[in-house]
Amino acid sequence: NPFFVTEVLRHLAETGAIHQDSTGRWVAADSLERLALPASVRVVIGARVGRLGRDAQRVLSLAAVVGRDFDVDVLTRASGTAEDELLDILDAAMSASLVRELTDTPGHYAFAHALIQHALYEDLGLTRRARSHRQVAVALEELCGNRPGARIGELARHWSNTAQPVDRAKALDYSRRAADAALAALAPTDALHYYTRALDLYARLDDPDPILGIDLAIGLGIAQRQTGEPASRDTLLDAARRAAVLDDTERLVAAALANNRGMFSVAGSVDTDRVEILELALGRLPARHPSRALVLAKLSCELAHVSLARSQDLAHEAVALARSAGDDATIVRVFGDVCFSLSLPQLLEESLSRAAEALRRAERVDDPVLLFWAAMDCGDFSLQAGDIDEMNRCFGIGWSIARRLDEPTLSWYSTMKRAMCAQLAGDIDTAEAFATEAFRVGTDGGQPDAADLYGFQTRALMMQRGTIGATIPRLEQLTAEKPEAAEQISAALAHAYVPVGRVDDAQHLREQYAASDLEQPTRLQRLETLTEHAAVTIACRDTKMAASLFGRLAPFTAQLCTTGLSVTDPVSYFLGGLATVLGRYDEADAYFAYADALNERAGATYFTAHNNLAWAKMLAERNDPGDTERARALVTTAHAVAAAHGYTDIERGAAETLDLL
Repeated sequence: NPFFVTEVLRHLAETGAIHQDSTGRWVAADSLERLALPASVRVVIGARVGRLGRDAQRVLSLAAVVGRDFDVDVLTRASGTAEDELLDILDAAMSASLVRELTDTPGHYAFAHALIQHALYEDLGLTRRARSHRQVAVALEELCGNRPGARIGELARHWSNTAQPVDRAKALDYSRRAADAALAALAPTDALHYYTRALDLYARLDDPDPILGIDLAIGLGIAQRQTGEPASRDTLLDAARRAAVLDDTERLVAAALANNRGMFSVAGSVDTDRVEILELALGRLPARHPSRALVLAKLSCELAHVSLARSQDLAHEAVALARSAGDDATIVRVFGDVCFSLSLPQLLEESLSRAAEALRRAERVDDPVLLFWAAMDCGDFSLQAGDIDEMNRCFGIGWSIARRLDEPTLSWYSTMKRAMCAQLAGDIDTAEAFATEAFRVGTDGGQPDAADLYGFQTRALMMQRGTIGATIPRLEQLTAEKPEAAEQISAALAHAYVPVGRVDDAQHLREQYAASDLEQPTRLQRLETLTEHAAVTIACRDTKMAASLFGRLAPFTAQLCTTGLSVTDPVSYFLGGLATVLGRYDEADAYFAYADALNERAGATYFTAHNNLAWAKMLAERNDPGDTERARALVTTAHAVAAAHGYTDIERGAAETLDLL
């Protein structure tokens, strides 16, 4: 009846069970669990089943309790029906197009459509439904014995739906085991479902075990974290505090270590609650405890933004303990957590060696998440060292894992890396698309600094696009809002002033920096700060500041300056500019040539054009024989590349330089 079909489709669309695609075809939703079927649909399905007789109706209703797919062994035991009689019923149901036999697995059947299974299940009264679940649960236990294997989730579901208080302990045990198995199988969404069910059952016990409650909370927090639920932080903090009250150091440490996203908690800040728990755990662990290295490393990671000296002390102790233990997984986790606080530009060789070792060890450990972070860290240090082939290899490993696991944090982090790589290549549009997607994934996944890191990446892209001036109001605001990061922010602000012609403002900020008389860079961010001030110094032609910055940057000639989220020109580019200001033209020529070779290896289109323009200006200023011709060739190429890729500042600067030449 066309009218009947139309009404059914309309109802199903209203309930969200189906929708029309772009071609007008009706497509079923992924789940029918919450679908309320109209009476007309249930009558039609019930009538078709009823024609097979009462025994068939009873068996098929029990099969609906088993699920969309069901097997003969379970159904035979649960229904108490002889196997031959059961097969006759299933043959009749197949003839009526109610079920179908699965051709790849003998003895296994499935309902012909989810609506059929759903209607039969919904037609059972609450009491009969609960009784049926218990029949199926008992049948499964008889079949599986003490080794339920992949059927642990079915046992958890059926025992949880028996509605009998006497079955709660068993339902709780199966739910917890199903949750633990789902976590081990890298299925955090399933784990979250089972832990939530287990905790609901736990809350209804007359005399619940507090240790069990902590274990369930830790599992729930891990599942929440892996599925991108911000509640994971508070879940694990609460579990840690409850463990501390019970003087249970093992669970305190487990909750403290689980409460992390694979790196520091918040960029540029510190999570005082997490630090408090880590400090508490560290204070209760014996000196040679196997977990001490992990807690030291995680605490080092959390403190790197606010207490670098202590962070480094903790990191060195963690590395020593991890090496003495010799366990691959422990070493990989420790090396990953300490890499930020120990990522000093003057120690790049050590950092790169440590990251490469961590990656080798991670490849021996059966843990794709550990391998992801090890690969990403190794890729970052390879980029800093200018080894682009190794960077691409390492990031490729990480991106493949992120796609496979589809965990929100890994997807967010890997997408930010894709944005950085596109920015390195000078592909602004692609980098912007990746950065925007990372912001969406990070925001949806509850990352507390998703907006800040998105802003960081987009500022780098605006510098390349020639629109960096638009960031000035926000940077000026941040200078006042975040005094603890004023040095880094003021360097970025001074750098942004130059392209818009506010050289006096840039010079004022630069003089404040000079007055602080900073020592050699102490971390990766400081190297970026130095290069930003170098850019301002070059624009202002300040010889005194140029000499100071040249001495500080010279040890890092071979490095690319990267924050892990964005990339700037090679350090050699800035040394070339500083040498030009100092009138040391031959040195400048060598530094620009070095930067050009590095950019060529990296395929860095923007940085090549940027370097060529500065190189050409230096040659024109030196004006040795042949310099003008070399300068004209360099700047002509820079102009063409800039015009083709939308690098407006370089295009304008190249046009002005060509006119002067």
